[in-house]
Amino acid sequence: MTCADEIEGPEQEGADSAAAEAADCLCGRGCPPYAPGPEAVESRASNGPVMAGDVLRGERVVGFSYAQPPDGRLPEARDDRLLTEADHQPDAPPQRPVPTVRPPGPGDERLPHDRLPARAVVPAARRSRCLPAAVDDLLADGSAPWGRVFDPIARTVREAGHELWLSGGAPRELVAGNGREAVRDLDLTGTAPAGRFAELARRTLEEDGETYELRARVSPDTLVCTVYRDGGPTPLIEYRGLGLGGFRFPATGTDLVADSLQRDFTVNCVLYDFERHLVLDPSERGLPHLSAPGRALVPVSASGDPLVRAALAVRAVKFLVRWQTDGPVDTRELRAWTDEFPEDLADHVRERGDQAWDRLLALHHECLGGVPAQRQTAVASTLGAGVERLLKTLLGSAE
Repeated sequence: MTCADEIEGPEQEGADSAAAEAADCLCGRGCPPYAPGPEAVESRASNGPVMAGDVLRGERVVGFSYAQPPDGRLPEARDDRLLTEADHQPDAPPQRPVPTVRPPGPGDERLPHDRLPARAVVPAARRSRCLPAAVDDLLADGSAPWGRVFDPIARTVREAGHELWLSGGAPRELVAGNGREAVRDLDLTGTAPAGRFAELARRTLEEDGETYELRARVSPDTLVCTVYRDGGPTPLIEYRGLGLGGFRFPATGTDLVADSLQRDFTVNCVLYDFERHLVLDPSERGLPHLSAPGRALVPVSASGDPLVRAALAVRAVKFLVRWQTDGPVDTRELRAWTDEFPEDLADHVRERGDQAWDRLLALHHECLGGVPAQRQTAVASTLGAGVERLLKTLLGSAE
């Protein structure tokens, strides 16, 4: 057992509380048992940043987009664009900047995690008494790529009034009970628009005397901000604002449930608030699906888009290759969806053009580059003929 082994899931409130409090510390450092304290009453600062639900000039704010700066200039907050409900139809973001401070007037005073149902917000020590210490160790690991830059960047972003959470592999692996070695990179999400985060990160590193490079600056296709040092190939941190759909261009927001609807699988909807040590499950399905035994790989999307289907199929094979060595994985809901895939799914993606196919090839290499071809196709075959043929075609193109 590892220091983040599961003790209690969100669907076991009450029944296992006594067991959780009495359980021995699994990491051997004497982690205290979970003891509920008084609920902290927090609200947004009056001089804090804009969030979804605020009203600006009579229009309700829904999120943010980004305009690539000209002439190679580094990204700044002035490149962010404010989105309202009227911006769903245009093909490009409006030329509307994001105010530095939230406008006076009506708005939801609650912080994003307080807008979730109580069952979707789990104190980390209740999930596992050793989980808070495991996360602290991860973030303070000086040997990790992010070791020297995470804390100052996170502190600066928080001081600017933005919320910030661990996303992706770190919360998924640690909450599932896997050790530190299972976390390969550090992904963050939060309420800061892309340009604002990039500006805060750059300013922090300048003030700390660190050398840095925003190698990809902000990707206009994904709004991901990647921080590199000294031009090295390994990302130190990757950040993307909370996902937001419904626009014809990339957009981010400040709503946790909306973000969960943009993710690939329920297990990747789980976020970790490293300041308050809270596990957030906006989908309300991620935590149960991470629980062993009986882990489940369930897609969030039921998209009919061939490229979306192919990308999720590749990621599904990656997780199944990794997870099936530890025991059975429930793929019933996943298989019900992939059974709908046409056998010529790969051909449908190719019809999108070379750029779409090259992106899928790059994803395949990233997810499965070190996995033997026979193992890939064997796992893919459990998801139907369309996924199996897709993987064979990708493997053939990579030769």
